[in-house]
Amino acid sequence: MRYHFIYLLSLLVLLQSCGTNKKHQQSLVVDTSHNYFTGLVVYNPKNGDTLISRNATNYFTPASTVKLFTLYTALNTLSDSIATISYHETADRFYFKPLADPSFLHDSIPNSTFDFLNKQTKDLILVPDDFSDFIYGSGWQWDDYEFYYMPEKSLFPIYGNLATLSEGTIIPPFFNKSVRVIDTPTFNRDFTQNIFYKDSILTETKREIPFKTSLELSRQLLSDTLNRPVYMVKDLVDFTFIPHKSTPTQALYNRLMYESENFIAEQLFLIIAKEKTDSYQVKNTIDYALDSLLSDIPDSPRWVDASGLSRYNLFTPNSMIYLLNKMYNQYGENKTLSLLPKNGKNGSLQKWYPSKTTNLFAKTGSLSNNHNLCGFIKTKKGTVLIFSYMNNNYTQESSTIRKSMNKVLQQLYNEH
Repeated sequence: MRYHFIYLLSLLVLLQSCGTNKKHQQSLVVDTSHNYFTGLVVYNPKNGDTLISRNATNYFTPASTVKLFTLYTALNTLSDSIATISYHETADRFYFKPLADPSFLHDSIPNSTFDFLNKQTKDLILVPDDFSDFIYGSGWQWDDYEFYYMPEKSLFPIYGNLATLSEGTIIPPFFNKSVRVIDTPTFNRDFTQNIFYKDSILTETKREIPFKTSLELSRQLLSDTLNRPVYMVKDLVDFTFIPHKSTPTQALYNRLMYESENFIAEQLFLIIAKEKTDSYQVKNTIDYALDSLLSDIPDSPRWVDASGLSRYNLFTPNSMIYLLNKMYNQYGENKTLSLLPKNGKNGSLQKWYPSKTTNLFAKTGSLSNNHNLCGFIKTKKGTVLIFSYMNNNYTQESSTIRKSMNKVLQQLYNEH
C-alpha cells in the first residue's frame, strides 16, 4: 500500500501493576503538546484482567487490522477448500461458471483449476453470473488504481487481476501489445484502459499493476493461456452446476494475514456473500457477520470493506480485543497464534517490531497518518496478553510511531 508515513513525537507509557489477583491499574503518560490520537488496551484472556485501557471505546481508522475480522468471518463460514468454478457437462460441451475465487493462476497460491480445464476435450463454455458489486470498495482512493495493492474485484479473477512487468516482459503475455515504452512514464497504467507504461532507460526487477477487468477479458486471458478457444454464452444457463473444489482456504488465509493481500480479503467476502445471500456483494457478508457471528460486539463498528483500504471503516480498540479474545476462546491458544503473523519471520512485523525484544503474534494496519497493531504478546514469563494499539491522525514519520510503540511492547514483554 502506498503509505505516506509521517512523524510523531515519542510516546511514553508507564505501567503500574497492583498485587496478585487484583485488577492492574495502568496509566499512559502522553506528550499532549502533539495532537495525534492514540488508543491502547491490554487484556489478559486467562483471568479477564484489563491491564491498560486508554481511549478504549473511541473509534479509529483500523486500516488492515480489519483483516482480523475478515479472517474470523471466513473461518466461521467457509470449509477447508473452495471452488474456482462450478461446471456442467453435455455430450460435446463443458460449461463452467466462475465463483470469484482469487487464487486462479495466482503466483503464490495452489489451485488445481487450470489443469482441470486443460484436460477437458469438449468445447469450453464460460457461463456468466450476476455480479452486482462495484470493482472498488466504498472510500477507496481512486488514484491508487495503478498500484499492486488495489486490484479490482471481479467475478472471474485471473492472475490475481495483476499484470506483472519484469525486465521487459509482461505476464500475462496477452498484454504484450499493450506495453508502451516511454522515457519518463508518469503512470503505471492508463486510467481508462489496459495500456501499461515502462521506462525506456531503467530496468525494473518487478512491478505489479492492476488491470481493468471484465468477464470478457477473463475469457480472453484464459483462452490465451490455455492456447485454445474459450467461448461464452450471453445469458445464464439453467443447469445444475457441480463445484470443482480447487483451493485450500488455509493458503488464502496465510496470504491474507502474512502478506496482507487486500484482493484476497475482498474476494473472500464476495464468495461468502454468494453462499449466504446468493448475491456477490461485500456489504452482504459484513451484514451477515455483524448479525450472526459478532452480534455481541461491544462497540458497533462502521465496517465497509474486507481489506481495510477504506478510510470509512471505524473500529474501537475494545472491539479489536473482543474479536481476538473470541478467537482465543473458540480456537485455543496454539491455533489462534498460528493464524497470525509472528515477528521473527520475514515481513513488516519483524521489520518494524523485531523479535529480539518482543514475542508478537499480530496484524499491522497502516494508511497515511495511521498506524495500528493488534494481536497477542507472549511475555518473558510466558503470559499471553491481547493488545490493541491504534494511532490515528499524526503528522510525523511512522517510524517514530513504531519506535514509541516498541518501547511499550518491550515493557509489557519484560514486566508481565
